[in-house]
Amino acid sequence: MTLTSADLETLPARLWSDLERAAGERENPWRTPVLGTTNLFECALRVVVLRRADPAKRELIAYSDARAQKVHQLKLCQQAHWLFYDAARGVQLRVSAGTMVHQNDRIASEHWQALPLASRRNYCANLPPGTDIHAPGDAIAPELKSPKVTAKQLEAGYENFAVLVSTADQIEFLQLADEGNVRAVFNWTAVAWTGLWLVP
Repeated sequence: MTLTSADLETLPARLWSDLERAAGERENPWRTPVLGTTNLFECALRVVVLRRADPAKRELIAYSDARAQKVHQLKLCQQAHWLFYDAARGVQLRVSAGTMVHQNDRIASEHWQALPLASRRNYCANLPPGTDIHAPGDAIAPELKSPKVTAKQLEAGYENFAVLVSTADQIEFLQLADEGNVRAVFNWTAVAWTGLWLVP
């Protein structure tokens, strides 16, 4: 990607288009970003699946078990950081975003209804994520792993299902290239993204 000074105005839209596309492409490296949260004393990082990117709303969406550490941390501090990296293109994005946790509400219900049954079973573990267990396993009842499992059988998982909706307020872009690295930061200023070039 060769950039010029004129690209500062158009780059945010191009990046959002890339994010929007990544959410629907299983092999896209931006589909599995790192999400960072904090409990105000320490930070925690983990890979999540980007479920949706909405340029108009500046939203990035992921799912979580509502009992997971990241959900507890987001309830303490809503500011989260997303890290996207595409090694083939040498492009890194860092996105700072206020994040709301949706559980047992309209947004959670809409996403749950769109979730394939095979994915719904991931929220049916009878123990919270991170709980000590005596042998490798996922704490999901064997009958829920059957190919013939029904939506009714998996409905209990809805109580553990959370939708994380992040509204981006800053995007930092880094392009790595042999001919020279390029870096820029974009801040949301009420109606538009305002950008600055930075020294990489």
